[in-house]
Amino acid sequence: MAHAASFRVQPRAASIRSFGPTSGKRGSCVLLHGWDADGSSMNALCAALQALPEAAGWNFYVPTYETHAETFVVAANDLLPNVQTLLSPVVLVGYSEGGIVSRQMIADGLNVTALVTICSPHLGIGAWLPTPDPGSSSVSPFSPELKVLNGSAAESAQRHLYHCFGISCTDLWGDHPDDGVVPLKSALAEGLGDIAERASIHLDYNGHIAGWDPHLRGMDPNYLQPVLDTCAKLFK
Repeated sequence: MAHAASFRVQPRAASIRSFGPTSGKRGSCVLLHGWDADGSSMNALCAALQALPEAAGWNFYVPTYETHAETFVVAANDLLPNVQTLLSPVVLVGYSEGGIVSRQMIADGLNVTALVTICSPHLGIGAWLPTPDPGSSSVSPFSPELKVLNGSAAESAQRHLYHCFGISCTDLWGDHPDDGVVPLKSALAEGLGDIAERASIHLDYNGHIAGWDPHLRGMDPNYLQPVLDTCAKLFK
């Protein structure tokens, strides 16, 4: 009798790619992507940050890591050696799950000057969303991994370096204190103590249905002027 073949999804190996030249002497900015994505999803935002006058002399990087088959804890552990070798000071910019991967690296000992998060589920994604794999489950509001991170003394000691941005919206159904994926309180890390900055961005869908589109705008620099302004100050 022939035996059926079995297949197992292999986690994507963590890697880091430079965005443009790396001859700068002032520091490194690393942009971390969200779930079900790779480093290329951050290209537009990275280009906008790199174009800031204040960014002259900074090096930019867009890593890629596993978001499906592994929790954010494992993803951070895999990526950490790649980031530890970069020129200091280091500024991290994390979108969605990328902000949580960033925080885990900080908990694991990475020294940073600042962390900027956009639409990151610090308290978990919306409870209404399915979590079909280890990566998404690890950022659910019921995640034991997220509970451990939020209770980490080592990580909480660095939260004064955090700048957290969230998106809310108005659409056909009214005002929503979320971006379709992450509740605003979660994106702003409310309840996790004092941080450097909490700021919200409100989008108006002018009578249309927003869905999860507001969450995707967290990668689009055309909607992120407050984020660009904060990064400009950090690059000075």
